Amino acid sequence: MKLPIILAILLILIGGCSTVQDPPSGPTIKTTHKISGTQELVLNEQDLQQLGMTSDGTDCQTEEYQTNGYSPLAQYSFCNYTINSLNDTQVVLELQKFTNVEDRNGTYQYSSLHLRGFEGLISENDYGDLSRLYVNNESTVYYYHLWIGKDEYLIHITSKGTKEAGEYIAKIGRRILSKFG
Repeated sequence: MKLPIILAILLILIGGCSTVQDPPSGPTIKTTHKISGTQELVLNEQDLQQLGMTSDGTDCQTEEYQTNGYSPLAQYSFCNYTINSLNDTQVVLELQKFTNVEDRNGTYQYSSLHLRGFEGLISENDYGDLSRLYVNNESTVYYYHLWIGKDEYLIHITSKGTKEAGEYIAKIGRRILSKFG
């Protein structure tokens, strides 16, 4: 009789029947970074180094606007860059923040269709919830346009230069999207 009781006590002590668990080391909370403005999306020095680009020497210009029912554009940033390895290839980054996604979508649809490239669409919906990448060329000068809609932001990346700039435009788009977390 004593043997079964001793075995039961040993099992409990060893943990075979125990329901007590070690407390967790802390709550696991997954947070995403909420972008608060276009300034957080511009390319910083580390981004430029990794992309092989430089600023044109001027800071990005950012304007803030009073918003209302007729004017949903809250912020606009404009930056100029140069791709170091592609002679004379310039990149323009335009970032717009709207008060709502519907107005962003309306602007996106107009701009990305209105200013599309002559040679046509290269890709669609590859860089975000909305994206269009177009190319156009005049003789030996290539123009790439990448539009991306993300949250209430409209991102427009344009290049003027060599044919190889398309790869850079794609990398720039992905880099900016990574800032959303």
